[in-house]
Amino acid sequence: MSVILGLDVSTSIVGVSVVNSCVEPDDLGSHILLLDRVEFKKCKTLFEKADLVQSYLTFFKGCDFPNIDRVVLEEPLMGFRPGMSSAQTISTLMRFNGICSYIARNTFEKEPEYIGSSHARKLCGVRLQRTALGGPQKEQVFFYFKEHDLKHVVWPLKKSGKQEEWSRDATDAYCIARAAAIEGVAVPQTKKKKRAKTATKTI
Repeated sequence: MSVILGLDVSTSIVGVSVVNSCVEPDDLGSHILLLDRVEFKKCKTLFEKADLVQSYLTFFKGCDFPNIDRVVLEEPLMGFRPGMSSAQTISTLMRFNGICSYIARNTFEKEPEYIGSSHARKLCGVRLQRTALGGPQKEQVFFYFKEHDLKHVVWPLKKSGKQEEWSRDATDAYCIARAAAIEGVAVPQTKKKKRAKTATKTI
């Protein structure tokens, strides 16, 4: 059995999901071991958020839970998106992603792996429409899985009757973990060494 921890890192909420890669999705979600989050409502600095992530993962490791075989994070945003990102936002997110990667590595003693969000969605069968037609990408991903892999999940509701916002982050973390399970572990290719040419003597 291969148990995969997926993390969707942002500076407001870190989505958390754990899946069993050896079990195919079914109506009961038997392959899903955890859907959760780490929220930073009371944190004022990046390091306070990092401390909270460390406390959560340390507590999680100490619980009666299967050992984590792989730790997979969403590849941090590498470029600008009009109206969505700035140089400062990207810099802060990449910094925090690195901090969370380091914490996860030390906690579970596994080298973190990374997968891009668009690639993960493609592997999981999520087809996004243009934002103007289908709404924000995070919402589209949530409603796709709500009708497929996560249709058994009863998400907590706010007073307004809508699901809590962190349900989207947990769903994104699930997408990362599930995509990693589908793709498998990347095996690095090693180049064959060329044989040294031997000098021939002439008589």
